Amino acid sequence: MPENESAGLGGVLFHGARQVVLVAGACSVILGVVIAVWPHKSVPIAELLFGLYLVLSGALQMTIAVGSRIAVPLRVLVFVSGVMSVCLAMLCLRSGNSVLLLALWVGIGWAIRGITQATVAVWHNGLPDGGKLELFGLFTMAIGIVVIVVPFDSLEPLALVAGGFLVVLGALEILTVVRGRGEVVRLPEAARIPLAPN
Repeated sequence: MPENESAGLGGVLFHGARQVVLVAGACSVILGVVIAVWPHKSVPIAELLFGLYLVLSGALQMTIAVGSRIAVPLRVLVFVSGVMSVCLAMLCLRSGNSVLLLALWVGIGWAIRGITQATVAVWHNGLPDGGKLELFGLFTMAIGIVVIVVPFDSLEPLALVAGGFLVVLGALEILTVVRGRGEVVRLPEAARIPLAPN
């Protein structure tokens, strides 16, 4: 039985999940910049870009759920959060040129992801920098609530605010992966998955 996440098949999957987080963070930064500075953008273009982000976010969460070795209930929670993000992407693409609906779907996506992230950070004992990851989750949730609550009446302010938040969240994802490289996650005995029967 592997003693940590860097041993066995679980280590390979976790490394793959780290690569996905790095790519998703870079894509978030690029999308955030494009959304914020694109001249003469229209609501359908913004719906497409935000929809792409939510699909990317959902795929990231589902990859982490499958590729990490956290407790099964937490993996299920992360996977469900990813599925909900993909569903919100579909709603985002069908917002019908409504800036308020677009802001609502993006804000809900961030709020769900932040709650999930903070929950995993609190409940998984062996997570390195669990406190920082919990703060990252709470920050993401707070950003989602801000985007939901603020009544955006036109696309320009929504694009600037949400695009800026995308850049910040993407940069934090990249920083999390880069700073966490080389750290080994010690799993509690109950969370370890035996590779062969005793």
